[in-house]
Amino acid sequence: MTFQQLTYVVEVARCASINKAAERLYTHQSNVSSVLRQLEDELGIQIFRRSHKGVSLTDAGREFLAHAQELVEKKAFLESLYAVRGQRQPLRFQVSSMRSFFAYAPLLELSGQGKLPPPPLSLRLRKCTLKEVLSDVANGADLGIIFTMKTQRTRLPQMARMKNVECIPLGESRLHAVVREGHPLLKDRNLDRIGEYPYVIIENQENLGLLYDEESRSVRGLFEDVPRQIISTNDSMTCQSIVAETNAFFISTTPWRHSEHYHFASIPLPGEVNILTVYGVVRRGGQPSQTVDFYLNALRNLLAEIE
Repeated sequence: MTFQQLTYVVEVARCASINKAAERLYTHQSNVSSVLRQLEDELGIQIFRRSHKGVSLTDAGREFLAHAQELVEKKAFLESLYAVRGQRQPLRFQVSSMRSFFAYAPLLELSGQGKLPPPPLSLRLRKCTLKEVLSDVANGADLGIIFTMKTQRTRLPQMARMKNVECIPLGESRLHAVVREGHPLLKDRNLDRIGEYPYVIIENQENLGLLYDEESRSVRGLFEDVPRQIISTNDSMTCQSIVAETNAFFISTTPWRHSEHYHFASIPLPGEVNILTVYGVVRRGGQPSQTVDFYLNALRNLLAEIE
C-alpha cells in the first residue's frame, strides 16, 4: 500500500467519478483505475462500486476511506511543516500548565504587544495535572507552570529530579472563593456557612479531598459538613455560567482577574494553608530561550501584582 493509492482513493471518493479525479490528479483515467484495482486486489476488498453513473463507496470502502483520509491529511500536514527548504519555519512554543488564570496571561502579551521573537511564533497551551506538566517538559515542552500548597512543597524536588526537570519559584498566590456580585456571602465575607451553597468543581477528577491533583486540607477545611450540593464540570465556561446565575461558588488560584463578561467577586480563603507557590518548570541543564525568559518574567510580574 502506498500514499499514492490512498490519495487516489480519497480523490475518487470526493469526486464520485474516476474521470474527474484523474483530471484533478493530473493523470489518466486508466492509471487511476489500475491503481485502485491493484489496491483492492492487495487488500481483498472492493472499495468502489462502478457503474455508468460513476462510482460509489461500498461499506468496506467507507471504513477504508476514513482511515485513508486521516493518513493523507497527516502526510499533507507534515509536508507543510517543511515545505520550503531553508525557509525559516515558525517557532513552536508549548506551555503545559495546571489549570489557572496566570498560565495564559503571558500568552496575551506575547501575541498582542509586539513581543514576538523574529521568526513567526506558533503558541500552544496545554492544561493538565502537576505530574503531566513535569512529564511534558521532560519530553519536549518548552515550559511548564505548576503550583503547590506550602504543605506540599517537600515532595516537589524529588518528583522534579525523577523527571530531570528544574522547578523555578516565581511567586505566590492565595486561593479565593469566587461568587457573583450580590452573593449573600459578600455581606460579611464570612465563609463559615459556605457549605450551604453549591460548590462547582472545575476539574475532571477533583473531589472534596483533592484540589487540582494534590490532597488539600484547605478545601476540606472550608466545610464543617459536606456541601449540600456539588456540581462537577471540566468546562470553565459552564462553571462560570452557573456561578453567574446562582449562589454557587468555585475556588480560584487568584482573585478574579478575567474580563467584565461576568460580574464576579472574590473572597480570600484565610490562613497560610491557602497560599500557593507558583513554579516555572524547565529541563535540567538546558539553556532557556528568550521566549521562556519572557514568559517567566511576565509571570513574576503578574504574581507580584496580585499578591
